[in-house]
Amino acid sequence: MKATKIGMIAAMLVSGAAFGEDAREARGKALYEEHCAACHQFDGGGVPMMQPELIDKPRANGPIGGVIDMILFGSAAMKPTDEDYSNEMPSFAHLSDKDIALIATYVRTHFENNGGYVTSDDVRDRRPRN
Repeated sequence: MKATKIGMIAAMLVSGAAFGEDAREARGKALYEEHCAACHQFDGGGVPMMQPELIDKPRANGPIGGVIDMILFGSAAMKPTDEDYSNEMPSFAHLSDKDIALIATYVRTHFENNGGYVTSDDVRDRRPRN
């Protein structure tokens, strides 16, 4: 009986964690669609010569600072790449640390990227301090 209760509690905890992760992914996707998809497209394919694709990108797969900084500061503040696009990405610093973390995580874990998760603390640590 005791083992059954422990098993039920463990199952509830695991399913709760999975639900929490599903909810985070859904929120990250919704934020991406609201703030990013108009330029980078829903599939991350971008617009040739205008907006870069996000598919299998070093910035998304590398250290978390790259994608966070791009979202926080926009492309004008970033080091140029070998790719040339006619539109500059604006800063999204007005978004909360949590929302930026969710967008960054969505980009880093979708579109053939394997960069991993970003936390609100990661974003807070990259923001300029007043």
